[in-house]
Amino acid sequence: MVPQVGACIVLIGISVLISATEAFTVSGFYPSKIFMSGPQVTSFLVANTTNFSLSISVITDPASIPAQSCNGKSSTDNWNSESTSLTLSNVFKVTVTSKKNLTLCGVNETNCCTGDLCVVEALQVTACQSSTPFTSLLIYAEIYVNTTFVGTVSDNQTVIPNQVYQPLGSCPCNLTAGACDILCCCDQECNSSTKALFNGSCYSGVFGGNVSPPFDQLCSVQEKNHAPDWFPFLCVQSSVDNSPFLGYFYQGYTMSPSQTSAFNLTFQSISQGAISGYKQGKPILTYGSNEYLTIPQQSTIGACVNSAPVAYLQDFNITCITTVTACSDILTLNLSATVNDGNGGVIPVVSQIQNTNINITNTGAALSQAVQCDGIVVSADYTFIWNASVLKEIHVSLAIANISLTHQAKLSQRFSATFLISNTTSEALSGNPGYQIGKPVIVANGSTPFTRRTLNTWKPVGDSLCSTVAKTPVLFRQNSISGCLFTVHNENCTQLRGNVLLFLQTLVTYNYISMRGNSNVSDATEWASIYHELPNATCTGDCAAEAVTCLKVPSNMNIEIITAATGAVEGIPQEVILAARVSFSTINVECVSSCNLSLPLTTSVQFIQVPAQSTPSITRFQINYTEYDCEKNDVCWQQLAYPLTKYYTGEPYNLTLAKGMILVFFFISAAVLGGPWNRIRKAWNYTTL
Repeated sequence: MVPQVGACIVLIGISVLISATEAFTVSGFYPSKIFMSGPQVTSFLVANTTNFSLSISVITDPASIPAQSCNGKSSTDNWNSESTSLTLSNVFKVTVTSKKNLTLCGVNETNCCTGDLCVVEALQVTACQSSTPFTSLLIYAEIYVNTTFVGTVSDNQTVIPNQVYQPLGSCPCNLTAGACDILCCCDQECNSSTKALFNGSCYSGVFGGNVSPPFDQLCSVQEKNHAPDWFPFLCVQSSVDNSPFLGYFYQGYTMSPSQTSAFNLTFQSISQGAISGYKQGKPILTYGSNEYLTIPQQSTIGACVNSAPVAYLQDFNITCITTVTACSDILTLNLSATVNDGNGGVIPVVSQIQNTNINITNTGAALSQAVQCDGIVVSADYTFIWNASVLKEIHVSLAIANISLTHQAKLSQRFSATFLISNTTSEALSGNPGYQIGKPVIVANGSTPFTRRTLNTWKPVGDSLCSTVAKTPVLFRQNSISGCLFTVHNENCTQLRGNVLLFLQTLVTYNYISMRGNSNVSDATEWASIYHELPNATCTGDCAAEAVTCLKVPSNMNIEIITAATGAVEGIPQEVILAARVSFSTINVECVSSCNLSLPLTTSVQFIQVPAQSTPSITRFQINYTEYDCEKNDVCWQQLAYPLTKYYTGEPYNLTLAKGMILVFFFISAAVLGGPWNRIRKAWNYTTL
């Protein structure tokens, strides 16, 4: 067993000795002082020579460190030291090992430990050259035995008592190991001075039941304590053993130890199929074997996992970059699997395969021989057709290619999954009815019926130039900023402003945005207008600066989308888009004529959530008389009978009113049957006599 302290010291020592080897004049042990708690410890020796020896000796008085000496040998009766050369120049690994058997002594055993604390010694390891010491290592060893168990294992049954009234421990209130529990007088960790702080307030009675003294709420207790007349209607009729502190305990019974292992489940083994339908986010199962349907996906640390479960109704589109030296390194798919539809049925995976060519980039050393990989998956697009909690169809569009590997290379593969409802297989919706967070924002142009398109933003690739920039969809409620470098060649200020503005406008050429995730393309009322605000390029004020600087050059396009929650479906808020605006920000560029530069252009997308309805205006009475406002005062007379008012929405009003009337009836009955009624009855009987 390598001690944890020694492992930490090794990591620190490696970083120190790397800098030490850069200057060979620095010799010594790294670290030079070690606390040893296991049978072996390691240090690193930096020496200016390879001709040295080790001398180990036991320090009899740890309080005083003796002078370095080469009189000893590399081993003693209980210790052994050895050195090993490392790849680093003039660096040696020195290992000190205990020869003692670190177990408790049995009958007629020697060279073992008679107590739990096996070894307590201080050692000095000296490095010598020609019988002359030049550095030393100090070790303090405090080693305990590996185990304290002596005897045989018994298979006798153990009876666990009923913990309700008979706790397992002698001190049930001792809940914290190694610390004193307040008000627990039987806790052995509490010293006399600590117990004096809470003496007289210790926990009494059996911890869990039979609490002493009994509770005031018991009817049997109140009869002895002069309870009021109405008390019999509100007391608890129960035994003393049944108390609020009884809790839930494990009921003891006889059990015997089991010799079989409980870890027999495989990673993807499922006990039963999804016979009751899939739920959003739950994994899709295969038919028969009841394993997960897997597609390569990106893990939380960025790398792609070959066998990742597909979650129901959760789309994804990822690109995996894999370092390839053999065909086994390439991500693969199981296209022969059949899928459980969620109701006990089976659905085959219908594949559509297309051959393509792919260029791979060599990034490493040449291979010993060329490797040919045929039929690798370049891209796979899964489409799941669903309805309610059941899958209807599964289609996958594959692009495959053949590659030949001569060097270590990088391979790019793309995988996607899209869930479409069965009655709209031609296009994907972004919500029903409101937008779902993370779904694409839908836009359109022209007039009804609209053609649904996605609102896009830039996705820089390669050299980040605007001429090679790609596009990616704008996702609902996900703000983003992206950009690219716009190359300018021999342009004046007017041409620069015009070309940049024209390029920015090509990103958003739409006039309408879908208010809901499933807006009807034939209903114009379900589409909001996109307002385009062009930048003001007119020179105002001191226009003389145009002689040395191009003013008001568009550099950023701002896309602002106003959203609101306008209702709920089955308790889930439904968010819609109310409006959208496209505006531009400008900068001054230090270039007038024949400009040649790379101008950074950016686009930002911001979602602004507003209330669905504006808050009502506050009247003068509400402003001046805040003492009548229940939200600003601790005491609210208007809500004195809160459960009977319209503000209480926990239950239907008719049910709340009925419960309130029953409660009033009990109070009236208690008053009539209590002391006042008895006095009236006695007075009536007295007058009639």
